[in-house]
Amino acid sequence: MKKMMLLVLAMGLPLIASANRYNQVEYGRVVEVEPIYQSVSMPEERQVCDRGLDDRYRHRPRTSNAGNAVLGGIIGGAIGNKFGKGRGRDASTALGILIGAGIGANKNNHHAPRQTCYVETYYHQEERFMGYDVTYEYGGELYHTQLNQYPGDFVRLEVDVRVVD
Repeated sequence: MKKMMLLVLAMGLPLIASANRYNQVEYGRVVEVEPIYQSVSMPEERQVCDRGLDDRYRHRPRTSNAGNAVLGGIIGGAIGNKFGKGRGRDASTALGILIGAGIGANKNNHHAPRQTCYVETYYHQEERFMGYDVTYEYGGELYHTQLNQYPGDFVRLEVDVRVVD
């Protein structure tokens, strides 16, 4: 087994060596480097809440609350009659009627403000770094390429020699 591996390795080594003599690593001198940025539209979701108007301000006919006002006045008058003596009792009864009628008249008008919330997508522009546009010189000629990393003063080049028919 060991002899077979040695034989394969001994036969393959000259092939690998001959293949590599045509592929050489050379260096090109960097002449110019420009960063590449791309403008990207980025979505951003925000929750937006509108505080709606309560029923008092909506465009619909108001219902009469006269029945509620009368009922509130009767209850308020009965409660007010329990307090005071003589003319004080008359005054507390009248005050109870007024307060009860006011509460009864506004009974259906007290609604909490309605709040409507929804998600809205906004887009903002953002500059994204994409890489570098590099100009380098090799063999007296200028070449251009794009790289993901900053190249420094030199770029590594793989030079391949092939036979042309």
